[in-house]
Amino acid sequence: MTRRRGAELDSAIRTAVLELLAAHGPDAVTMEAVAAGAHTSKPVLYRRWPDRRALLRDTLMGVATTSLPSEDTGSFRGDIVAVLHAWKRLFTGDSGPLMRSVLMAVAADPELEQTFRTEVIGMRKQEMDAIFDRGIERGEVRADAPVGLLRELGQSVLWHRLLITGDPIDDDLVTRLVDEVMLPLAHPSNAPYYER
Repeated sequence: MTRRRGAELDSAIRTAVLELLAAHGPDAVTMEAVAAGAHTSKPVLYRRWPDRRALLRDTLMGVATTSLPSEDTGSFRGDIVAVLHAWKRLFTGDSGPLMRSVLMAVAADPELEQTFRTEVIGMRKQEMDAIFDRGIERGEVRADAPVGLLRELGQSVLWHRLLITGDPIDDDLVTRLVDEVMLPLAHPSNAPYYER
């Protein structure tokens, strides 16, 4: 068994958690399996987490809070494209099965669900609101834009393709969602349909 400490050990543990979760779902994330996957011991894990759910919860929260950008790109379009491209990267390749397993884990753990809604979804809503606020200040987004709907619109299409239809999630989809759906609805010249 390799003796490691600090960031190296932490990375090995979290990698083992995510690999088990992606391959076999949340029930596979046991202290014994994680210890074996990380080449460490169960006592090492129990010194940091009281049980498997706490370990899984902590790992998923770390992924959720660091995976998506929120930096100002200089334009509303650039900001939205950056966010949707980040979602696309999460939903494709090796991380696709992981994202489906994350939803299973959240659904199976009420504490994780509450934490996820409060700390992750709540934070993402604030970050998307900031993107729309910047767009309004620049004159790129109309002041009465339905922000609550628009901030979820692009992401909802990606989630639907990941979980329901299995249709491609690619760069072309991101571009079309932004240029053909979100920008026309958010643009200052686009008055609400009921006012036309």
